[in-house]
Amino acid sequence: MIRLMAILASAAMLLLAGAAAVAQTYNPMRWIEYKPNGGRYRVEMPVAPKAGTVSVPTGAGTSVPMTEATAVVDGVAYVASWVDYPASVTRNAAADAILTQVRNGAAAGNSWRDEKKLLLGRSEGRQFTVVQAGGNVSVARIYWVRGRLYQLVVEGPPGVEQAADTRRFLESFNLVK
Repeated sequence: MIRLMAILASAAMLLLAGAAAVAQTYNPMRWIEYKPNGGRYRVEMPVAPKAGTVSVPTGAGTSVPMTEATAVVDGVAYVASWVDYPASVTRNAAADAILTQVRNGAAAGNSWRDEKKLLLGRSEGRQFTVVQAGGNVSVARIYWVRGRLYQLVVEGPPGVEQAADTRRFLESFNLVK
């Protein structure tokens, strides 16, 4: 379980650290549907995101790819990511335990609040807010779906957690075939 905690914490920290991209022109009336190949989800982004892949260490010198898409508008980053973990890493741990470890990793060194348990179909999720030492705030939604971790994060100045665009981004997320 300690190995799982370290692996999931690494993924959460990589996601928060990667919330930077080139700012683009924003039209609040024209959000873009983003459906990455192989992602099995859709989400609305305020501008076309910058997509990439980073390696998430899984221990013993191995790693798994985490695919993420980031859009930055007016100092607010919108990030959607997914990573598939092999059963050997998660050891068939309960979704609740995995989500707790991801939250703890995302909040490491900071404080978190406003946690809510969520369901997306039959899959468990969480929403929580991380208050960073530098003053920024991150609102995260995470879902564990059959070995895949989905993470949605909006990071920006205090108050971003109540913004209509934050709600729109988070609530637009759906699984697709």
